[in-house]
Amino acid sequence: MSFYTYYFKDKKDNYIAAAVGLVLFLGYLLINMPYIQYIKENADMLSVFNPFYGAPFSLNLFNFDPSVEYGSLTSSIIHPLYNFLTAPLNYLSVHSVGNLFFLLLQSILNALGTAILFFIMRKSGSSRGISAFFSILFGVCSYTLFSSLIPDSYPYAQLIMILSAAYLYKSRDLSSFPVIPGALLILLNFGITSTNLITFTGALFVSIYNSSYRMETLKRFLRIMIFSLLLLIFFTGLQYALFSGKTWVSNVGGGLSNGAFGYISPFSLAHHSELFHMLVVNPVLTPEISLIDPKIVAFASNISAPHPIYVQFAGFGITVLAILGFIRGIRNREVWSLMIYPLFAIFLHIVIGFGLAAYKYDLYLYAGHYLFAIFLLASFFVRTVTNVKLKKVCSSFIILLIIVTMANNIVKHYSTLDYIKSSYIKLENQSD
Repeated sequence: MSFYTYYFKDKKDNYIAAAVGLVLFLGYLLINMPYIQYIKENADMLSVFNPFYGAPFSLNLFNFDPSVEYGSLTSSIIHPLYNFLTAPLNYLSVHSVGNLFFLLLQSILNALGTAILFFIMRKSGSSRGISAFFSILFGVCSYTLFSSLIPDSYPYAQLIMILSAAYLYKSRDLSSFPVIPGALLILLNFGITSTNLITFTGALFVSIYNSSYRMETLKRFLRIMIFSLLLLIFFTGLQYALFSGKTWVSNVGGGLSNGAFGYISPFSLAHHSELFHMLVVNPVLTPEISLIDPKIVAFASNISAPHPIYVQFAGFGITVLAILGFIRGIRNREVWSLMIYPLFAIFLHIVIGFGLAAYKYDLYLYAGHYLFAIFLLASFFVRTVTNVKLKKVCSSFIILLIIVTMANNIVKHYSTLDYIKSSYIKLENQSD
């Protein structure tokens, strides 16, 4: 059965997913257009303070890096094959509507990812109501709003991870793991962000492994890995031919020292007490921001600002649901294929300490690598609740989370822009 037939044969589901996706897409445009207009109207002033090597998107928010999208066409070990995307996208944006191009494109990607989450939840057994509630909640998250606006690799990586999760669910359900689709998804996950290779191959192994047919499933997994390696060799050669002999292999050592090792620092509870909020809560509910570094005009989460009770309630609420989903499905392959994403995030950002060297500049942006899995784990718990009254309580709780998250994020989205405007006015006055 094809991917299309498996997920899109129910017309009512299609209509609901399309409606949710369309409303969110329009919402992303509406809420982010003031940022685009502000950049356009103040391009000369903002260029003086631009930390992104002249990239047209000059706002330094939550440590996202627009220079990846607008900057050099070279690649790195962090984003090995990403220049296959950035080269044409950069050309199209420069020769069309600039930052608006990325807003349109990334709004489509985020709306599409939200719709795919709806289909995953529906195929996994969730009701239309629960599936719609969780997909809407994901769609109005702070991270989804800002990653629609800011040119960077994260919306593309997140969509590929969600597509990968949908593919793995279908494959588990049908006990079918064809080599080519699996290998292509490995290539895409690795090509956009190299660390995603670890999470996807882990989720693939969990999904494909069957103790009753151990050797057969291991051979299937090995064939997928070998074919993905052949694809990587081919595309690396193509990269060499298209980009003047430069490939992701060319500067592995430099990329690791500048883009990876340079971000590593030991975890300390005393110094990194806001880690949970940065990685989980703030990407759901937009935090108060602060100008934490005037030299590069870096706006990030204000870690000294108190968190309102409703923020704690909503942030911890979705986390508790995800943990309960993991506990309830601890023997379920679906749950473990999802749990790999937050577990790897804990290992990478706490055990190894990646990102902690730039802790004050925010860890918010890393949420795209696991946030979708938290929502799917939470939905797993709600759908497996058998008590009717408890299920109604859970449904009401999700609706309340949607209202709280949407209200907070709309207000904070506009207040963030107001804060940015006032900060630039102060910087401009100081430079005169």
